[in-house]
Amino acid sequence: MTISVEKLPDCKAKLSVEIPSGEVNPERDKIVSLYARQAKIPGFRPGKAPRSAVEKRYPQEIEGELRDRLVSQVIRRAGSDEKLEILGVAQMEHAIFGPDGSFALSVTVVTAPEFSIPDYSTIPVEVPRIGVEDAQVDAVLERMRQNFSELADIEGPLKRGDIAVLAWKTTLEGQPLAEAVEEDLRALAESEEYWMAIPEEGSDGHFLPGFADQLIGLSKGDSRDINITLGEDFEPESLRGKELVFAVTVKETKERKLAPLDDTLANRVSEGKTLEEVREQIRAGLMAEHERMRANLVTNQVLAHLGERLEFELPQHLLFNETQRQVNDMVYESYQRGATEDLIREHQGEILENAQSRAKINLKTTFILEKIAEAEGIAATDEEVSRQIVMLSMQSQKPVKKVMRQLRENNGFARIRHDVTISKTLDFLRSKAVITEVDPPAPEVTPEEGEN
Repeated sequence: MTISVEKLPDCKAKLSVEIPSGEVNPERDKIVSLYARQAKIPGFRPGKAPRSAVEKRYPQEIEGELRDRLVSQVIRRAGSDEKLEILGVAQMEHAIFGPDGSFALSVTVVTAPEFSIPDYSTIPVEVPRIGVEDAQVDAVLERMRQNFSELADIEGPLKRGDIAVLAWKTTLEGQPLAEAVEEDLRALAESEEYWMAIPEEGSDGHFLPGFADQLIGLSKGDSRDINITLGEDFEPESLRGKELVFAVTVKETKERKLAPLDDTLANRVSEGKTLEEVREQIRAGLMAEHERMRANLVTNQVLAHLGERLEFELPQHLLFNETQRQVNDMVYESYQRGATEDLIREHQGEILENAQSRAKINLKTTFILEKIAEAEGIAATDEEVSRQIVMLSMQSQKPVKKVMRQLRENNGFARIRHDVTISKTLDFLRSKAVITEVDPPAPEVTPEEGEN
């Protein structure tokens, strides 16, 4: 077999191959023998048909399988002899069998980008000094008190921190909202029982800005018209800047009774634990979260360091596929946040631009990490792959055998092995980073705060 290689732009190479009949015929014989053992040809017992009858019966099938085998051999040989990392076939220009049984092939393949990795043994990174303050622990305990609080009816006017149970009917320019607009706005048009917390000073809560503030001072049974001018980011767009009038009646008024901060609360949070023990649990959890954030900061700086020092071509079809995946993810995220099809269509150019940028970074990072893994001999072990499969089984609540069958059908084992290898490579790079701890930036102080 002789192979000549022509390097092309965009991570491609053209292979021109000649395989003499002496190498082709043994492969053909293997295929014919396989067909002969399995073929059912009229006039012959299964497995007893002569070679000539088999070749006459299945000429296209035999030649097609032979061509596939020879192309696979060419790809492997080009990888080993020509040091090409071939990712796939871009175009088969010709694959011809000669009269003497030889085989000529011309094929364009996609190759991994060629580049040299810069030194990664002492990459400098800066991370904020980490620690858990008592105030952070107290804040978590306060949220726990909120979670275990109880609601009690109150007499008298609503104040900040209280909860109102409301009924309302809404109008737009004198018409009931449901009749004034085409869109389905039932949640705004009418409510029989809507629970609303009156936010603390400086917060608009989770409803329309300014709504809850107008409830302050009302008591159970009171009614009031609440006027709200909708903002410039309101959906649907047709209502932006319009004023809605809510005819509100306060059906109930309640306040939140916080649980005492004591061992009883601690036992409800974590059975058998004292308040001091729960404090230590919270402190450990916050510290673990800080450590995760710190690891992410180190990872991002290491990858940015390597990416800034490397520039190389990327396979265009892989870049296209990754861009499409990013577009799909971004559109899905937009739908999850409540964006409409019209809004997504309006920003499709921006979405595509961001997706292309993300795709380029992701693909480039993957190639860099794969090259470092190869250089360092980092690879996923069978035990690590098995652990990941068990975790997938637990997460999906499916039997391990079913998960393995699904992975086998979708080439999932290779993907898991690759992901574990990349994760181990990131661990390796983090262990090599030269970390400098710096004081976290001081919180910004507004002029008003500075005057107090």
